[in-house]
Amino acid sequence: MTRSTTALRRSIERAAEASMDRFVTQREAAELAGCSKDTIVRTRQAGRLPHARLDGHTWMIPIADLVVAGLYDPATGAMPDAPPRAREEPEHPGAVPTSMELARAQARIAALEDLVARQDAELAFLRQLATDTLAKKAS
Repeated sequence: MTRSTTALRRSIERAAEASMDRFVTQREAAELAGCSKDTIVRTRQAGRLPHARLDGHTWMIPIADLVVAGLYDPATGAMPDAPPRAREEPEHPGAVPTSMELARAQARIAALEDLVARQDAELAFLRQLATDTLAKKAS
């Protein structure tokens, strides 16, 4: 197991212990991720935050989704109740930490799997529709 894989695994375990089942608003998610609320909204709309839910008029985002989407690194220990600490700098300027790359790749895979599942369902519907149409024309 590589050093980055071990670090990612520890980060995920630490995050799980630190109430990963907790939900935050889009604004709080943006503060955790160090990005704008618009980025969180676009990420949610793109399907990269699959467990987000609408609570009244407020979107609630699970912290676990932020981690999987590569927007939040629980290794920093920052939670919504505490001000976020500075993120670790990668060894090479402009380089993205391997754990973040892996989390982003996993989020992209999950989004693509969801897209394939929706397309499979649509294809099954269209096949059934074609079958029903041909059966009606035959009778």
